[in-house]
Amino acid sequence: MTIETWLPLMLGYLIPIGFFLLGWGGLEPPKARRAAALGLVSLAVATMGYFAVGFAFHLGGAAVVSDLPGLAGLDRLIGHRVEAGLYWGVIGLSGFFLTGGADTPEALVLFATYLPMVTTAVLLPVMSLGSRTKDGPAVLVGLLLSGLGFPLAACWAWGGGWLASLGQTIFRGHGLVDFGGSGVVYLLAGATTLGGLVALGRGQQREQPAKVPPDHFPLLASLGALLLIVGWLGWSLGSPFHSSGTQIAQARVAVNGLLAMAGSTLTCLIYCWLALGHADPLMLARSAAGGLVAVAASSPFIPPWWAAAVGGVAGLLLVLGIYVVDHLLRLEDGAAAVATAAICGVWGLLAPALFADGRWGQGWNGVGLEEYRSVVGQGVTGFLAAPGYSGDGPGQIIAQAAGIVAIGLLGFSAGWLTTKISSVLSRSGRSVEESISPTQ
Repeated sequence: MTIETWLPLMLGYLIPIGFFLLGWGGLEPPKARRAAALGLVSLAVATMGYFAVGFAFHLGGAAVVSDLPGLAGLDRLIGHRVEAGLYWGVIGLSGFFLTGGADTPEALVLFATYLPMVTTAVLLPVMSLGSRTKDGPAVLVGLLLSGLGFPLAACWAWGGGWLASLGQTIFRGHGLVDFGGSGVVYLLAGATTLGGLVALGRGQQREQPAKVPPDHFPLLASLGALLLIVGWLGWSLGSPFHSSGTQIAQARVAVNGLLAMAGSTLTCLIYCWLALGHADPLMLARSAAGGLVAVAASSPFIPPWWAAAVGGVAGLLLVLGIYVVDHLLRLEDGAAAVATAAICGVWGLLAPALFADGRWGQGWNGVGLEEYRSVVGQGVTGFLAAPGYSGDGPGQIIAQAAGIVAIGLLGFSAGWLTTKISSVLSRSGRSVEESISPTQ
């Protein structure tokens, strides 16, 4: 392995670590103590689920859409075949338990590269749901996400599936554009959390205000945000599999990520000044994460000034989302996963269709490697095309909306069904125990 491969791979694992510290720093002390064990549990659940079936469901059809060496055995992508090499792909079916075509150095690198994103998608709902219910239902949600939820979304968008192919099958832009996981990782995780919280129902109205967390909790949240920034930059600059064959300026990715983070932090700071009269460290840390979530999908494709704007809007959406979820809906999302991941993720998926200027992204999802919309060298383009390029906002926004609906419904249904079934089984178990226990 070259340094260009292993360094981004290692830095990528700072993403779930950062989110763990960020989520932990926002919990009340009793819940934080319970959640302390969930970080390692999430890593273990994500690893085993992705190892057993998730990798096969995600990249079992990698050879269908790529001719990269070492992946020839991953050749089963299930879905309606339109013509040679073009699929409405739904799910891969090669490489279970990392055997057969998955037991090559190249395939194993892919497993290790995507595992931090799987862990992040698992960690966010496990942290939020684990603070409101027993560990069992939260772990079941994580296992379902790592083995089925994330692999399906990733196959659809990153493994040559039907969302990625929308640019070729029905000619809607470049298909779903989600470079860094605004939808595949964060919207999925946030929607799963929302589904689980809805299944658990509203929390009780507080008679007393929540206890102020110890001073070191906001410090841990700030540390988590800093680690997340480094991890986000490292993983995004590693040229993951789904961006292979695409012309991308890595310098733009890095600059846009930092600008979005700065924009979201500053807008949140202004809000804190107006609403509280002082800066709130936990809210600022969450806003930094929200900016990175929002710009993840579009970071290679939009100009820097729009990246700062995307982050700025994300900072406002974050504080509004936290207020709606916690105070209006009373869903008690202690880790703020719905606001940070789902709401900012939706905004992030819309950004490519709104602001992509066409200068980069040639060949994304196999579309427009040489020319696009009769313009030589045009890449991913939204409504605000750069001079000399042809705008494609109407087509691209349909592809982005399809991704929002599909991934959002997948996550919400997974969280709601798993939590609801676990709750019913738990109540049934208690009823049985009470019926057979001797009368006191």
